[in-house]
Amino acid sequence: MKKVLLYSLFITAVFASCQKEYSTEEGGNSGAGVIIGADCRISKIAFNDSASGISIGSIGAAINALDNATDITLFDSLTLTIDFNSMPQYFTDTVAIDADQYFIYDISTKRIKSFHGLVDPTLPGSTEFEVDYIYDGAGYLINKSYTYSLLPGIPYQLVTYTYTGGNLTHMVTTDFTGDMVKDADLTYYNNIAPKSFMNIFPDENTYAEFNQFYNFGAKSTNAVKSLKLRYYDPGNVLVDSSVSVFNSYVMSRDNYVLSVYMLGDDQPSIPAAEGKLNFSYKCR
Repeated sequence: MKKVLLYSLFITAVFASCQKEYSTEEGGNSGAGVIIGADCRISKIAFNDSASGISIGSIGAAINALDNATDITLFDSLTLTIDFNSMPQYFTDTVAIDADQYFIYDISTKRIKSFHGLVDPTLPGSTEFEVDYIYDGAGYLINKSYTYSLLPGIPYQLVTYTYTGGNLTHMVTTDFTGDMVKDADLTYYNNIAPKSFMNIFPDENTYAEFNQFYNFGAKSTNAVKSLKLRYYDPGNVLVDSSVSVFNSYVMSRDNYVLSVYMLGDDQPSIPAAEGKLNFSYKCR
């Protein structure tokens, strides 16, 4: 993706009009006096170096009065450049993220039910593919099925999510042969159950910028404690892994996460760099 130079003053002006910002100090009680509000959701995740506190970047969305994300930007604070930007357009049940790619959502539940994309969005005439999102009776996303548009009904990749006690605890991605592409395990803090916290789908990286700003079903009940993602070569041969741990949660008075430390590896699925994650919210 091309990086476009953007001055920090402009970024500040864009986000200030549509989010609530809260500065928090390290420590479990530092957010005790902060109230976010009723019926709020994440509008921005800013990530800072855990040692120096220097800003590394942010992923944020401008959310309008209809609760639609109209501008999604991944910003690199170190180089003052945009790593990603989309200005979605809305048409009844369709969210067009660019001229060729779009989500379709269920009008009654607002949950995303399918996606139409290009294998290489930068290449005109690139191979088209579809993603079907399958939810269980409780509204949890349990499968994502990938098919090429010219071969409907023949999945080339399948993602399966497993939940325990209302929390996403395992993910596995398999290809058309049944071999694993990647899998992941997640653990949680039993004593922290935040409102409207992050979507964490460890398989996602290409379209991870949209993860926090659209409805992909019920969220995990508890706050994530650890995430281990493993990558495989054909034949289920483990070739790499990334591990992150989450600690020092700071909560608002009304039980939203204000900040948390994500230590270990970066996680493209959030997407955020390792360090301190600070959260802003948009309330309906």
